[in-house]
Amino acid sequence: MEAGRYDISQFNQIGIAVRSVEETAQFLEKSFGIKVLIIPMPQAHAVLRGREVSFTTKIGLARVGNMDVEFMEMVEGEHVVKEFIDKHGPGIHHLGVYVDDLDAAVEKWTASGGKLVQRTQHPSGIGTAFLDTEGALGNIYIELIKF
Repeated sequence: MEAGRYDISQFNQIGIAVRSVEETAQFLEKSFGIKVLIIPMPQAHAVLRGREVSFTTKIGLARVGNMDVEFMEMVEGEHVVKEFIDKHGPGIHHLGVYVDDLDAAVEKWTASGGKLVQRTQHPSGIGTAFLDTEGALGNIYIELIKF
């Protein structure tokens, strides 16, 4: 089936899977002067490839120009980032798009044949959905993000 369609006017975030957010933050500040805010995340629940899973991550956030850069470290559990690191090692994982209505964005994608890899409602209220774009984009996902 052909992938769904969701019109994107710009990418807001680059997501990078890392083994250690602290080491990444130290490297970026020392080498490039980029400050990374490190945030330990509470345990969250998601639907990953049709299964309910739980996970804990640690993220680092940096603003570079007009782009947010997110560094994601798996602490425990199952997550699309863990799958990525296990298969490919650290690297660029996704391009993020901020949306006003996550449910509507997901519905638009799936109604036209697109598939989801993971959908999460974080305890903080942030919602995310990783679209199944990995094969077409060379191991990179598109993530829809609702703050």
